[in-house]
Amino acid sequence: MALWIVLAIIAVICVAAVAGFRWFRAYRYTEAWRKGELRGAMLGMMVWIGGFFGYRLPPPPETNVTFAAGKNPSPSSPIAEDAIHTDDHPEPDRKT
Repeated sequence: MALWIVLAIIAVICVAAVAGFRWFRAYRYTEAWRKGELRGAMLGMMVWIGGFFGYRLPPPPETNVTFAAGKNPSPSSPIAEDAIHTDDHPEPDRKT
């Protein structure tokens, strides 16, 4: 008798799990999933757990920093050569 009760409970759990997976499979293609907080929470959890197994997100790309040349740039620098040619952007006339 107890065996039938245990088998019935296992069957109910299996049917509920299959129904839940089918619902989630359909739900993940909706706008509510794309804009929902559950998606962000699940992604954060996967990233956190993935760190235990050696997977890390790559660092964000570094921005290129270019410093402006001074008044007397060295002619060997390609940045300095570009700074010397001011024909593209002439200085405005200043009234003193």
